[in-house]
Amino acid sequence: MKNKYDAIVIGAGPAGLACSTELASKGLDVVVLDDQASPGGQIYRNITKASPKQHSILGADYTAGLDVVKAFEEATLDYLPQARVWQAEPTGNVYLSHDGASRRISADYLVLSTGAMERPVPFPGWTLPGVMTCGGMSNLFKDSSLSPTEPVVLAGSGPLLWLVAEHLFALAAPITAILDTTPLKQIFPAMKHMPEALKRFGFMMKGVKLIAEVHRTAMKKKVPVHRNVKNLRAAGKDRLQQVKVTCGKRELTFDATTLLVNEGIIPNVSLLRQVGCAHTWDPVQRFWHPEVTVDGRTNLASVFVAGDGNFVHGAKSAEFKGKLTALTIAREMHQISKAEYEEQSAPVRQDLEKELLPRPFIDALYAPREDLFSIPDDAIVCRCEGVTAGRIRDLVEQGYSDHNEIKAIIRCGMGPCQGRMCGSAVFELIAKGSGIPAMEIRQHRLRPPIKPVSLQELANAKLGEIDES
Repeated sequence: MKNKYDAIVIGAGPAGLACSTELASKGLDVVVLDDQASPGGQIYRNITKASPKQHSILGADYTAGLDVVKAFEEATLDYLPQARVWQAEPTGNVYLSHDGASRRISADYLVLSTGAMERPVPFPGWTLPGVMTCGGMSNLFKDSSLSPTEPVVLAGSGPLLWLVAEHLFALAAPITAILDTTPLKQIFPAMKHMPEALKRFGFMMKGVKLIAEVHRTAMKKKVPVHRNVKNLRAAGKDRLQQVKVTCGKRELTFDATTLLVNEGIIPNVSLLRQVGCAHTWDPVQRFWHPEVTVDGRTNLASVFVAGDGNFVHGAKSAEFKGKLTALTIAREMHQISKAEYEEQSAPVRQDLEKELLPRPFIDALYAPREDLFSIPDDAIVCRCEGVTAGRIRDLVEQGYSDHNEIKAIIRCGMGPCQGRMCGSAVFELIAKGSGIPAMEIRQHRLRPPIKPVSLQELANAKLGEIDES
């Protein structure tokens, strides 16, 4: 592996795979850095090693990733799995740790295809052993064919909740209850987007059939499905024993040793913010996302963002975004002419536009509910430093409205996760307590290293001069 390239692609999910494959096909010198052991990202995780049973359970959308991975594996490029990128610079320098040592490499262009993550939402008991995300459970099955063998409850809002429920039913997992936290009233603001969404009728019907099938199976197995639930709590002494919610005027309790939660998906922007990409606030899905053009351009001339890291649109859209980004970089590096760029990018743009038609409906229907961050004062928000919601509210009431000031005082967001697990909640507590509009609140500042680096890795660092040859 060299230390100077035309382009460095960070992340080997659908966007990173499509982007790097297209860049390589245009004759560019490319390296792909990924923290996983094999290409595919979270959505296509472990796809080249998955068994026929895993492919059968996960379905055609998962198996479709084989074509993307195969094209990537056949491309002429460098690929470094299990590489943790802990700093990037707009000059094109990237710092990473791999195989017990840190090193620096550089490129004319950086493509950040960091993907998305599940929205972390603190609630009472969320730190108990046995509480995990729906996506985490899905990854365990993709990696190791693991699934719950003891009572499990699913709770939250969004398509992933129903998808994981379908998978667990197919695996005969002992589901105790499915608890949908989506407010029923959210169907009304979503309906104005229905005409556009129905232009992809097949896609919409696939979602309807998925939820209907989960309901049918739940009825057959006598598994209760409750809608419009609130006040999720996990209870237990040393690990999860019970799940409690409010449904209407009733308080419901379910025995369980596993609770799978999901409250939506947000862009994974830690590296994007560290490198200096400008961000903007989305008031519907309530997350910060980088200001990115359709072809991946950011405010930094050499830095592009591709995939769900710029806005959560799904695997297929990420693939199209990755290809558009690659074509744009190839054009800038004079590997293709303007006419070739227009000819090759036009059908990709059309495919992306079609793919995005249902997204406004889905985003409005599964928007974060108003009370999502109404966290009890004694509930832990920052897991790394043990900071409660009440402690954060106290500081906001004292006039502190900057996450960075609050972090300096009580270390909230200063632990190993660098605020990835608590940042959204702290931001929402500040917004609600201060009354300041969300877009006017300063974001949590991220400094390198954004991922833990051992002293041994730094001692073994290879940070010599960049070879320009």
